[in-house]
Amino acid sequence: MPYIENLSVSKYSILMGHIVFTVGSKDNFIEDVHLIARRWSDNPRVVAATGQEVVRTVSEKASALFLEEDLVLALLDPSAGALGQVAPALDALKDRAGVVIYATSPDMALPPSIDAERVNLEQEREKRFRERVLVTLRADGKKMTDRAFDLLRERIGDEALLPGELVKLIDYVGERQVIEAKDVSAVVTDMREEDFIALSEAVARRNRKEIVGILEALLSQGMEVLSVHGFLARRVRLLMQARDGQGAPGGGTDFRTFSKSFGKLKEDLDPPPLDKRSYLAFQKPFYAFNLARASRKYGRDDLISFFDMLARFDGRVKKGTRHDRVHFEAGLLGV
Repeated sequence: MPYIENLSVSKYSILMGHIVFTVGSKDNFIEDVHLIARRWSDNPRVVAATGQEVVRTVSEKASALFLEEDLVLALLDPSAGALGQVAPALDALKDRAGVVIYATSPDMALPPSIDAERVNLEQEREKRFRERVLVTLRADGKKMTDRAFDLLRERIGDEALLPGELVKLIDYVGERQVIEAKDVSAVVTDMREEDFIALSEAVARRNRKEIVGILEALLSQGMEVLSVHGFLARRVRLLMQARDGQGAPGGGTDFRTFSKSFGKLKEDLDPPPLDKRSYLAFQKPFYAFNLARASRKYGRDDLISFFDMLARFDGRVKKGTRHDRVHFEAGLLGV
């Protein structure tokens, strides 16, 4: 019986001495950087810089006698001139902290003076998911079949849910060494988005008691604040696209009629976007249909206010804050 590949996995797949270069979207900058930053540390302290702050921040960190523990420096769309200016400082800093250069354009090229490893974010997500499963299973002397792993990956949409689900699976099989697909079917429910959707709808109703209750339940299950923020940001963007029309029928249209028009949406996006998760046209048809129906629950101003709150929180995190949950909860309650 085939098992998930028996990789030799170290705690961190990249050690100090490397600079990582990746291409993504500005909306997902924080989420993506934290994903990569966990290559260096389970609790990274991310400091982000963009524009005129790049040179000052890199110079300041490179010349510091002592650096914050688990520091990861993330540079968003640095100019070629800025990179050329700080190249020596980055070369010195990479041995003391994690360094991520994040571009939002696939055409961005690094100067020859900077040696960096190119990371594909989709492959990074898949690799990290597999490694986390392997590490957890080995710690308990367990194995998992390929079919079980594929089903687990399918049912867990957000990696933040993984630790809790693996614990449930390990407890469920007891003394058995191998976790099979039937175990995953019995234990891991395919309801990964329901709590997130319930939270967004509670915000729409301005039900503060329900907001606090759902958020507390998510965080108590091991969910990270950034994961909740990332899902809500993507959902609000999709709801805004659905509500504004953008070629997709809404209202009382039945699914069959909706799907005929929905298939044409991709034709309006040329070239295809880098982050397809954030565009209604690239969602599964029935999921997009449900988004179109759900968008009628919101006023346009409500969605804009919601998104503005998420953007303000995003800005606070980029500046570095140790009170992520407090800021996020206050924002949700104040929408």
